[in-house]
Amino acid sequence: MQCVSKLIYMITKDEKIKTSSLYLGFLVLKKLAKAKEQKMMLDDIVLNLKQELGSINHRQIIFSLIFLYQSGVVEFAEPYIYKK
Repeated sequence: MQCVSKLIYMITKDEKIKTSSLYLGFLVLKKLAKAKEQKMMLDDIVLNLKQELGSINHRQIIFSLIFLYQSGVVEFAEPYIYKK
């Protein structure tokens, strides 16, 4: 129940799903799965997201990366992000 209550605050009814941090996190994982050695540079991730979605808020990208890191799905090692 505690996890569900935390997820409620990650998506609001007023925001578009395609700009939510959860959806952006999904897109990041999708890109990492296709990448060699399941790692990408952070700059490449941001450029790929901008190409796919057009205009995007950097704050949402940061929130999505924090979400993935806190979930234990990715690790950071400058300048790369790795899928665990």
